[in-house]
Amino acid sequence: MFDQLVNLNNLPGKGSIYKRQFDNGSTILAYPNLTSPAVYFRGYLPVGSLSDPAGKTGLANFTSAMLSTGTIQNDFRSLHLKIESCGASISISAGSLSTVFGGQCLKEDLPLILNLLLDMLSEPAFPQDHFERVKQQLLTMIKILSQNTDEMANQAFDRLYYRDHPYSLPNIGFTNTVNLITTEDLRSFHQSYFGPVGMVFAISGGIEPEHAVNLVDQIFSRWQPKKQLSQIKLPDFKPPAEAMREHVSINGKSETDLIIGTSAPITMSQDYQVSSIGNSILGQFGMMGRIGEVLREQSGLAYYAGSSLEAGLGPTCWKVSAGVNPSNLEKAIEKIYGELNRFLEEPVTQAELDDVKSQALGQLPLSLETNAGIVQLLLSLERYKLNLDYLRELPQILAGITAEDVLENARHYWDLDKLVVASAGRSI
Repeated sequence: MFDQLVNLNNLPGKGSIYKRQFDNGSTILAYPNLTSPAVYFRGYLPVGSLSDPAGKTGLANFTSAMLSTGTIQNDFRSLHLKIESCGASISISAGSLSTVFGGQCLKEDLPLILNLLLDMLSEPAFPQDHFERVKQQLLTMIKILSQNTDEMANQAFDRLYYRDHPYSLPNIGFTNTVNLITTEDLRSFHQSYFGPVGMVFAISGGIEPEHAVNLVDQIFSRWQPKKQLSQIKLPDFKPPAEAMREHVSINGKSETDLIIGTSAPITMSQDYQVSSIGNSILGQFGMMGRIGEVLREQSGLAYYAGSSLEAGLGPTCWKVSAGVNPSNLEKAIEKIYGELNRFLEEPVTQAELDDVKSQALGQLPLSLETNAGIVQLLLSLERYKLNLDYLRELPQILAGITAEDVLENARHYWDLDKLVVASAGRSI
């Protein structure tokens, strides 16, 4: 079926994805999109909030926010004038395991933008005046998020599900921990964890892949590791062995956000592909799948409702989420449990299975229509150690998934007696 829609050999794969590893410990991947006048790049360094020291949660996030406030070579004004004068952009942010950078520009401006990016990553100035401004911005954001029902429901879920694992902590930190962070903390954190070792860089657009890789190498080869950087490893994790529930009370809210979840399979594993098909049927396809149909369309209990399958390194979750009127919270939970029970008791229909497979296969070439989509694919291939021909093999993998596979997979991951339930909103 898919072969009739697109030639698999035209998808990125071996022979068309250009990949090189360099002496300074970095890896670069490139793929051409020569009809585009622009170049898009994205990458990551293996340092994130997992490396935050005790009592200073939010340090990685604070550090990444400060990287755009000026470098040794360019103060804040000079840096941003150079970027904006050519219509380009550069962004940097921190997650749990990595600090992600990205940007886009015209082909002819790529050397300038890459040099500025290197300065931001390797030689930040951490100016005191911007330090105070960024700290206040972060503290304000924490305060705003404390009144956001969706954010508070997610933080409550993470506290319950991950418990003493670092993933239980919000990347942005807490008011008391961010208040303790100093410019010396930022400099020490940068010195300890930032370097080219483990950096992954992906690029696509109107530039020949080999030229792009050589240019990145020429510029970033100046960044040599000065010492053995600290390496943080994910600790072992065991999911909850019993049902858990928490509600965060936020007065004055007309909506309560609800999350019910369980463990997800290892990202991009065979189980993950089966779960992805099952998840689309459960809470994504059409009007948010079965969950959306029963909770929103039939019962009128939710403003939104659906399910999501998380991706990432280490433990991840499979969640059902909904936004409901506070007075409908218990009814919504009951309906979700009922639909999950159906998901575990009977196979999905062949029509449902065919629909979500067609959707997944149809979206595949569409996701590669932009430079950003191509770059995201390249990063996923490297992050999850996938075969470069993964995209060409995926249609056959999806085609082989049966309704019985979806049912067996669902029963393996969803135990209705051990689910984590978190909500945030007005108490009833």
